[in-house]
Amino acid sequence: MNPDLCELLANAGFVRCYLTNAAGSPVDEITCEEQGNREDISLQLPDGEQVTLQKITIGKQGYVVVEVGDEDTLCVSDPIPFCFNEHVILCAPAGTEVVCSVTDFDCQASVNCLDETFESLDIHFTVCQSIQTVAEAVIEQEVGFCVERDVIIPDRCSFTMPTQCPVIFPSEMTDLEVKSKKTSEKEYFTSPNSKQLQEVACLSITRVYDWIVQQSDFQRTIPAGSVEFTCSPCDIHVFVPAVIICDRFLSGKVICGDIDPVEGAEVTFRAEPAIVDFTPDSVITDEFGNFEVETSLPAVTEPTEVVITAETTVNGQEVSTSLPTIVQCLADPCIIELFAEEEIVCDGFVDGRVRCNGRVIEGAVVTLESNDPAVTFDPNPVLTGSHGNYFSGVTVADGTLSTLVTLTASTTVEGQMISDSVEVLVECEDPCP
Repeated sequence: MNPDLCELLANAGFVRCYLTNAAGSPVDEITCEEQGNREDISLQLPDGEQVTLQKITIGKQGYVVVEVGDEDTLCVSDPIPFCFNEHVILCAPAGTEVVCSVTDFDCQASVNCLDETFESLDIHFTVCQSIQTVAEAVIEQEVGFCVERDVIIPDRCSFTMPTQCPVIFPSEMTDLEVKSKKTSEKEYFTSPNSKQLQEVACLSITRVYDWIVQQSDFQRTIPAGSVEFTCSPCDIHVFVPAVIICDRFLSGKVICGDIDPVEGAEVTFRAEPAIVDFTPDSVITDEFGNFEVETSLPAVTEPTEVVITAETTVNGQEVSTSLPTIVQCLADPCIIELFAEEEIVCDGFVDGRVRCNGRVIEGAVVTLESNDPAVTFDPNPVLTGSHGNYFSGVTVADGTLSTLVTLTASTTVEGQMISDSVEVLVECEDPCP
C-alpha cells in the first residue's frame, strides 16, 4: 500500500523525477535506436521533383524514479520503465545505419489526488535527440608528412610513386569507383633541419546522408496500484495549515518501514504556546494508520504564531512531528483564505477555506484568478467542502521564465464579496531552448 502522498504535497511537499537504470541508480543516458524495418515513402519536393525517402521507427526506453516528500519525509518510487516509439522521415538507403543520440532529457512528475487520495501519477518526458543516417566511405585527400632532414644531402631529386585507391567523390557516393592514379611525391625544405613529403592518402570517413535534431514530448499515466513508493522509517505525518481560523480538523498518518501503516497507535497533541485546544486529547490510528483531531481557539484570539506537535510511540520508538502555524479567531463576518507554495515549477496546487463568524461555509463557489495568463487553474471555479475547504491544481505554461505572479481567490457568501491574494514565483522553462 502506498503512503498518503497527497498529505505530503499538501504540507508544502515536492515532487521530482530523474533518470535511472533498472536498479534505481541515477544515469545520464537512455537507449535510443532504430526499431523494425524501414518503409519507402515517395514524396514530392517544392520544385516538383519526386524523391524516395524512408520512414524509420525510433525507439527510446529507460527508467525513471519519482520522489515525493517534505522537510521530514521522503518517499521514493521503484524504478518506473518507459518505452516510446516515434516515426521520422529520412534519406536512409540500403547500407546506411541510423545513429540516434539523446542530447538532453527531462521528466516532470505530477501526483493526481482525488478527495485527498492518491489516484495516479503523471510523468511528462521531454527528449532532445540527434538522428543521423550514415555509411562508411573512402575519400582521396592530399596530405603532407614532415620528416627529419638528412645531415648531408648531395643533391635534390624528385621521384614518382604509383598509388591505387578506391575513391568516393561527394557527387558519386552511391556509385563506388576504383581509380588508379600516379601521383608525384614532392620533396621540399620547410626549414634548415626539416623537409615535407606531399602525397595522396586514402581516408576512411563516415558520410552523413541525412540529419535531424528534434524535441519529442511523451506522457505516461500510472495508476496508484501500479507504482510502489518506499518512505523513510517510522514517522508520523500530520497536515497543519499555515493559518488556523477559530477551529479546524487536523489529519495525519503513522507509518513505518516500507510504508506500512501502523494501526492502534495513540497520538497525542500539544501546542506552544498552549492556546489551542484539541478534541479529543488523544486519538487512536485506524487500520490504515490514519487519525484526525479537531482544534479550537478562544472566541477572540489575535493572530499568534504557534507550533503544533503530534507524538506517538511505535515499538518503543518515540516519533513526533512539529509544524508551525498562525492561529486566530477574529470577529470578521466572513473570510476566505488562500494558501500556495512559495514557488511553483510547471504545476502545483492552491487550497484554502471559507468561513463566516467562525462557521465553515460548505458549497461556496470560489473563483481563482492570476494576473498572468500563463498560470491557469483546474478546476476553476471550485466548491468548498464540508469543512469549508477548497483545492485546485495550478498549471504554468511551457516556456514561462521565472516571474512573480499574484493569485487571487474570491467568492460571494451571504451577500458579501470576499477575496484573498498571495504572491508566488512561477516558472516552466523549456528544457530544450
